[in-house]
Amino acid sequence: MVDVGPDRRRRATLAGAVLAMLPGAGWAQGDSLPEPFPKKVVTFVMPGPAGGGPDLVARKLGDLLGAQWKQPVIVDNKPGATGVIGAESVARGEASGHRLLFAFTALVQAPAVFAKVPYDLERDFAPVMQVANAPVVLAVRADSPIRSVADFVAAAKNPDKPMSYGSFGTGSSYHIYGEALKRAQKLQMLHVPYKGEALALQDLLGGAIDATFVSVGTAGPQIRAGKIRPLAIVAPTRSTVLPDVPTFREAGVAGLDAVGWFGVLAPAGTPPAVVQKIAQDLRAAVLDKSASARLQELGFEPVSESDPVRFKAFVQAEAIRWKKLIADAGVKPE
Repeated sequence: MVDVGPDRRRRATLAGAVLAMLPGAGWAQGDSLPEPFPKKVVTFVMPGPAGGGPDLVARKLGDLLGAQWKQPVIVDNKPGATGVIGAESVARGEASGHRLLFAFTALVQAPAVFAKVPYDLERDFAPVMQVANAPVVLAVRADSPIRSVADFVAAAKNPDKPMSYGSFGTGSSYHIYGEALKRAQKLQMLHVPYKGEALALQDLLGGAIDATFVSVGTAGPQIRAGKIRPLAIVAPTRSTVLPDVPTFREAGVAGLDAVGWFGVLAPAGTPPAVVQKIAQDLRAAVLDKSASARLQELGFEPVSESDPVRFKAFVQAEAIRWKKLIADAGVKPE
């Protein structure tokens, strides 16, 4: 046996440590799956009702993954408690990669909004990858006299008639946007939480609420049909899907530019090679022309440069960011 010497051994050890830190390095170095994956039905748990933009995206990606894996990929809708119900069901489930969370931004917001949540971001989940960014609009019915953010602000100054607005649950991005707008402009606004944005949109169309925050994807069909009017978009720049809709900053309201997102997480304890396998195949699905077209048609911005390492860092940073935004908006833990 040839002795390479202590210096060479130290350099080899250091090089191996550096390689191990690189995104996807474990997969690249030949980690093998403990057994063929998947070996049964794979479930995306959707913490919102059927029919919303993310739900449609999950179903499209599920179809592509199912064709590749030769196993069905189904969507299990578990709305309620700003996504907490769905998140808990995955955190407490089997860590085999066969039950995954198709999470919204609410995943990182709930711990700052509720005094207790039944999961811990660091302890209970293994991030897989971010799928897309999800720009959001503030919308009113098409027959509303409110035609701009300026009109909305003027109407919401009336102390005798608070402006009611819907959101995807207490502590959701939409709730935080509304409270930030209310505080910044000193408005009279009444928050009405729902189990999902599609339900809030339904009540907006029915006249039960005055306005709602809703993703471009979910609102798109109603906007194109002329049934609702988007006043402004919550994003740093205008959407390519709705180029005529100004950002809140352009409309004179600063600070409303934190874009929502969604992505996939597995339960903690899922074998790293399985997580890498899912990420690798999910990325291929997101890059598929039909999936990219569907995402953009729904108003979402596909994120292809994501992996378990990047997404974990992203989730950690988002938790810190939204904790501050929630505090600044005056949303108190319940």
